[in-house]
Amino acid sequence: MYKLMVPGDGDSDRMKKSAVVCIVLSVIFIVLALFSYFYESRSTGLLPVITYPLRDYTISFVIIGVVLASCGIFIQKRRGNR
Repeated sequence: MYKLMVPGDGDSDRMKKSAVVCIVLSVIFIVLALFSYFYESRSTGLLPVITYPLRDYTISFVIIGVVLASCGIFIQKRRGNR
């Protein structure tokens, strides 16, 4: 019923790598969300107006980051329960 996980087992290593990849990608997307939220453009064409052209992408970056972090945590916990 339960499979004994040994340190050299390929399935365990693959799950560990995929969990780490998910966590790293989630951090990257959260940093991108912060950058897109705080990025400001000093002018638009000839008008000296401060605009925030990347704020439209912030919510999507945060959602992708949270989903990836959730997947990474779920994979890590699932790996630990075996």
